[in-house]
Amino acid sequence: MTATPNDDPPTPGKQNRRSFTDEEKLAIVLETERPGETVSSAARRHGVVTSMLSRWRAELGFGKGKRAKLVQVAVAGASSDVPSTPVVLHDLLQPPDGMTVIELDDGRRVFAPVGSDPDIVRRHVIERETAR
Repeated sequence: MTATPNDDPPTPGKQNRRSFTDEEKLAIVLETERPGETVSSAARRHGVVTSMLSRWRAELGFGKGKRAKLVQVAVAGASSDVPSTPVVLHDLLQPPDGMTVIELDDGRRVFAPVGSDPDIVRRHVIERETAR
């Protein structure tokens, strides 16, 4: 479904903003939930900025409490008759300037400001996750 903006003529001296009905917003947001779809590609397709579509997603309750989706990764040259063991790709993303990596008890890693107390950061993450 392609959303259609109101066809009001532009007012001199003002920007002509597109407006979408609640139903159109929901339809566009639902597109971002499809496998392989991204917020940015849906936004481009409908002529809205990514931040606006992200705001609609938040307003409509999408993405809250969702954990990252993990995918199966095959290691090149690995024997297929050997049971696979989980591989964690540490240091794939480097922390931004002024940030450090804190490893959580379950093996996940988060970025926190340099000098942060790791125990406080871990507690904060647990509290945020259990509050959902």
